[in-house]
Amino acid sequence: MTLQFLAGMSLLVLVHELGHFLAAKAFGIRVRKFYLFFDAWGFRLFKFHFKGTEYGIGWLPLGGYVKMAGMLSNRDDEEGNEGSFAHRRYHNKPVWQRVIVMLSGILMNLILAAVIYSGLTLHYGKGYVTTLKDGYRIIPGQLGKEAGLKPGDQIVAFDQDSLLDVDELTSTRLMRGKTLLSVIRSNGRERVHLHIHVSPKIMQSVADKGLTQFFTLNAGYKMDSIYTNVDLRGKKLFQKEPVIALNGDSVHSYEEFLVKLHKNKTKELMLTIVHDGKTRQVKAHREKDGDIGFSMTTAFSGKVNDPVSVSDAAGNGAKRTMTAIANNARGFTQILKGEVPLKEALNGPVRIATMFGDHLDWKRFWGLIALLSIGIAFINLLPIPSLDGGQVLMVAIEGIRGKPTKPETLEMVQVTGFFLLMGILAFVFYNDIRSLI
Repeated sequence: MTLQFLAGMSLLVLVHELGHFLAAKAFGIRVRKFYLFFDAWGFRLFKFHFKGTEYGIGWLPLGGYVKMAGMLSNRDDEEGNEGSFAHRRYHNKPVWQRVIVMLSGILMNLILAAVIYSGLTLHYGKGYVTTLKDGYRIIPGQLGKEAGLKPGDQIVAFDQDSLLDVDELTSTRLMRGKTLLSVIRSNGRERVHLHIHVSPKIMQSVADKGLTQFFTLNAGYKMDSIYTNVDLRGKKLFQKEPVIALNGDSVHSYEEFLVKLHKNKTKELMLTIVHDGKTRQVKAHREKDGDIGFSMTTAFSGKVNDPVSVSDAAGNGAKRTMTAIANNARGFTQILKGEVPLKEALNGPVRIATMFGDHLDWKRFWGLIALLSIGIAFINLLPIPSLDGGQVLMVAIEGIRGKPTKPETLEMVQVTGFFLLMGILAFVFYNDIRSLI
């Protein structure tokens, strides 16, 4: 988990700072340093010089930075008079060039997300849920029940989008709040169409507690084999037999089967199966570790994985990126309106690290990297002086006034922004630790 987090965040920081670096080089700005992590107090793990720029890896893993001549002040830098490099100083460049340099890191994060989403689509194909098939149902968790969902419901649309991507169906697309679920509910032979509005409060709880607390997909399943106490002596198996009940309680899905197994973990287990067209009961065998003697394979009958072309993958990558940007914007609006408390909305490094899980799943890893890349881009747009958005705001003000900002004012704003950012970071760390406790 820790290695995934460090690798992922290092990639995101590197890509972000590379955007600033490339834009600065393109406009002829002198780049003094390009660092992954911070070389606080002059300590670093590695460095080398190439064409006037120092490249290195710092020891403090809190991000990274690109240091441009004249970036922090429009006065001479601490290294002495740079009259011969005056035309290569950041503050001597036109306003529009400085704005592009500051926005290039954000743009690179968005491009990275789009590339990752496109690559995932190209590699895994596009899985759609055909919602009207009889094999597709949901099992609501506690939060799903609070929202008004019932076992056996069919979700046929999110916010009037009737073609559901499997990955989106079980992703943060749900987390943007005020979600409209279009549901088909069977009542005997009658099929009722419902529209359920899910409140932001419930969706925030889903984000904190996990999607399974909202609902799980009711996948179809088949029995691979059943071991019974009697059969073990002769090594005979009942193969591919459908289980229709456990201890007399009807079973309709794999997820429901697992739930009933857990509830009966201290009891003797009798499985009702259909064998050779006849219903019979068999006693399940328990191993020494408590597992019962059978194996199962699942098959989601409503899912179809279709290969896609490069152009279709790129289009889907761009669409998923725009959707994630909209989700971030909506979440930020909810915070400003007070619909979602700040302490519940902000995830710091500790909670982000736990999202990667304790084993490497490449699809989950890259999907999370794409999502975090968009989050970093959005955060950097905020008008805090130490962030890219704050820098763009300062440059824009200078452009409107038609004259440079006083060095004293600029330095005061930078220091204020730094302490504000450190305060936010301290709050986020505290919030992470509090949530874990």
